[in-house]
Amino acid sequence: MNRLIGTSVCLLSVVMVPACAHMKPAAPPEPKPVATRQAVIPVERPGELPVGQANGTYTAKGQVVELKYAYAGKAQRFGEESMVILLTDKPIPPDAVAEEIKSQKLLLAESIRGLEYVIDKNGMWVRFHPGQYQESSGNKLKEYSVDGDVVRGIDENDGSLSDGRYARSVKFAAAVVK
Repeated sequence: MNRLIGTSVCLLSVVMVPACAHMKPAAPPEPKPVATRQAVIPVERPGELPVGQANGTYTAKGQVVELKYAYAGKAQRFGEESMVILLTDKPIPPDAVAEEIKSQKLLLAESIRGLEYVIDKNGMWVRFHPGQYQESSGNKLKEYSVDGDVVRGIDENDGSLSDGRYARSVKFAAAVVK
């Protein structure tokens, strides 16, 4: 009887092993997608600032001001519609941004400090707050682009026009307010 069982096992092994060699292992079940809620975050290119931020400083009469916030919008300046860019040391309240671009109430009251840029078809104009020092140029910023509703730029000026009393080195990315 033991011989019969041994022979059966051998026979089954000879028949089953080649048959099993052609079988594929069962694939694991595919994971089911899990519903998640994620915020859509705009993808920034390497080295770019996130929209709404400025990075750099300006010097006004020996005082160095660090700039952190960037805002942009269209407004009337010098008799024509221009792009106005405000770079500030403190945030502007969201409900006050449009008015600040139009009339600079907080900058003029010295509640915040910063640079006010006006860019139009004739070039660029910049005013330092506080101090009210102004410069204009037929050139635009060192780097300047408007892509959809985002304005990006870089400006550097060593202060040579003002004997070093007013200088700036800034980079920014601002959303254009409507």
